[in-house]
Amino acid sequence: MLQITFFFFGILGVIVLAMFVHSYLDKRRIRNGLTRLTEYFKGRVIQESQFEYPRFSSEREGRKLNLFFNEVKVGRHNVLYSIYSITASLPHSLLFIKKGVYKSIQDEALFKQENGEVLANLDIPYEGRSLNPKWAQQVYDHKGVRELILALAPFSSLQLGPDALVIGKPYEGLSDTDPKTVSQTVKTLEKLAQSLE
Repeated sequence: MLQITFFFFGILGVIVLAMFVHSYLDKRRIRNGLTRLTEYFKGRVIQESQFEYPRFSSEREGRKLNLFFNEVKVGRHNVLYSIYSITASLPHSLLFIKKGVYKSIQDEALFKQENGEVLANLDIPYEGRSLNPKWAQQVYDHKGVRELILALAPFSSLQLGPDALVIGKPYEGLSDTDPKTVSQTVKTLEKLAQSLE
């Protein structure tokens, strides 16, 4: 019986050690990828400790840009998200949630109170919501906004305004820190911010 207990704790120890090593290596790979971004953007990589995910911070044409990673609890699992944030100044906010990605909203009344009604007549793979639907529809109908939103289709959520554009998606690996991919996403966000302001 004692051998089974030692065997069980031995296996448990190996699993915990493997998870720790995997997490450490993943953070290191992300840091290396973000460090490559400093060659394309003037900015810096910040990592408070080895237990936290690194983030990239920069300023472009008067806008603060951040690329960071955050674990989000989804059901019983933690999912690592890749999140971009760029400052903007909008009079209201507009939320786009990719259809079919998230579970149904448990408290629709509270969600509606905080994010507004579902916007009608959007021909994009997102459900749009705003507390100011008339303004939101005018913004969406503005020339080029629909195409910019479609260019961000890999992202599962887009929070546009009032003081920043914040987009996120589940982390897919080192491609999320590839300078060309990041550069394209940042350019799209900058164009979207200009179109919305």
